[in-house]
Amino acid sequence: MNGNFFNKENFGKLFIRMILGIILTAKGIYVFVGGRTALLTLGKILAAVGVTFWPLYFGWAIAVICVVCGIMFAIGAFFKTSAFLLGTVILLETVFKYYASCPLVDSVAISAMLSAAMYGLLFIGPGTYAVDKG
Repeated sequence: MNGNFFNKENFGKLFIRMILGIILTAKGIYVFVGGRTALLTLGKILAAVGVTFWPLYFGWAIAVICVVCGIMFAIGAFFKTSAFLLGTVILLETVFKYYASCPLVDSVAISAMLSAAMYGLLFIGPGTYAVDKG
């Protein structure tokens, strides 16, 4: 096998963008399909930082961010904005899970790692195979 097979930095960035973008888009769609109850539950994650009003509206806004920014993240358009917004939403979810006494290893640590990956991708950029060449 050729030694340069795994030396494809831009393909790796594309792979990461596509997988994370699809997962986060599916998460947002799942919340919309769940209806009012799912939107209220998602909106309550802001209670961890003191925002307790309009949970339905904020749940809707977070779900829209997951869907729209997930698609934009996957194709590489508005990459840095999408990565920042998705990282912030996941960070808020991490804080909420921590204060809700969720298991640290199961959910809090995984959410924290995903948020850190989003913020890290801000510095790495979208790669060559993207709409926005960053």
